[in-house]
Amino acid sequence: MAVTEPKEPWAARVRKSFPTRIWVLIPFFIGINLLGKFFVTVLGLPLFLDAIGTVLGAFLGGPAVGVVVGLLTNLVIGLTIEATSIPFGLVNAAIGLVAGLLAGRGYLRGVAKIIVMMLALTVTTIITAAPIVVLVFGGVQGSGADIVTGFFVAAGNEIAGSVIGQQLIVQPVDKIATVLVALALARAVPARYRPQFGREALPA
Repeated sequence: MAVTEPKEPWAARVRKSFPTRIWVLIPFFIGINLLGKFFVTVLGLPLFLDAIGTVLGAFLGGPAVGVVVGLLTNLVIGLTIEATSIPFGLVNAAIGLVAGLLAGRGYLRGVAKIIVMMLALTVTTIITAAPIVVLVFGGVQGSGADIVTGFFVAAGNEIAGSVIGQQLIVQPVDKIATVLVALALARAVPARYRPQFGREALPA
């Protein structure tokens, strides 16, 4: 009869997700998120691109790292640039969680699985962001994507429907760009320098 290895406690697995290398990289991941937000704001693009660092952290360090990077990013933005970003930390954290879980299950290997990753992050974002936009901010996010919402409102749609319509148009494009950039950055890190999670999740 085969002997089953005892499963490692969840808390122990989370602690292992944060070696010194990851703690050193977390400010870098947050900086990438801030850079993406700055780029979109300056150009007035109807996108977000503020979760690239979150997804990169999830690809290299796992879901717990993605959650921490997502929460800290919006906390930093909220305390320094715009307080309205703080509630969206839940969205950023959810993106990091899903990205890390899927990466750990092999969804960075093969085009079809990467497309599933993009779709999953799109759905995750819509489900978590739309209620915040509608219930907390009355349909206005303070981003270039508001242009798309305004188009739907001008066409006679209610706020909730307009926000969902905007999300269905903007989020797929945003998440395709986010995953492609994060994956390119993750693959650019030599395998021997990647954290253990990244060595296992990413193609050699």
